[in-house]
Amino acid sequence: MIRINLLSYREFRRRAQIKRDGIGAAVFLLIVGGLLTAAYFHLQRVEDRHEARVAYMEDALDRIEDKLDEVNRIKEKRQGLIQKLEVIQELQEGRELSTNILQTLGQAVPKDVSLSAVQQTDDGLDLEGDARDNNAVSSFMRRLEASKLFRDPDLQVIRGQGEDEAVKSFTMKVSLVQEGEPDQDKGGG
Repeated sequence: MIRINLLSYREFRRRAQIKRDGIGAAVFLLIVGGLLTAAYFHLQRVEDRHEARVAYMEDALDRIEDKLDEVNRIKEKRQGLIQKLEVIQELQEGRELSTNILQTLGQAVPKDVSLSAVQQTDDGLDLEGDARDNNAVSSFMRRLEASKLFRDPDLQVIRGQGEDEAVKSFTMKVSLVQEGEPDQDKGGG
């Protein structure tokens, strides 16, 4: 019988198998390393893009905040101007009020009444004066109530003056008609 030594062949096969497995492992490690490197660079590019977007957004936000501050300053100036215009408008409206009050009072005072003091208050006028008799005071009150500028005359005090108390001294309050108030029925109906 012939004997063949297969040990060298088996060892050769085992070495070749180890060599193939080593090459396969090396190729696998190279592929995995390449994929990991590619993934790393891809993630770096994504991170760089996100950082660029964040920087752009922060810059845009700073510009918007600057514009918002400017808008707020403009709003404050506008509000100040509106307040000044309202004051000017009130002054313009009140400019003729004193003249109208004096003119209306002059027309409403009868011959037998003389005014010694006229004082303007928040809600109207305080009037002091003298009258020949009670009928003159009553006539004065009716004339005030009939005017378009005054309403609700209220006689506070009336007292006799002098020796025979023929002259009457009086104190009266009268309200001013506010703008926008509806005209009241002055006919008493």
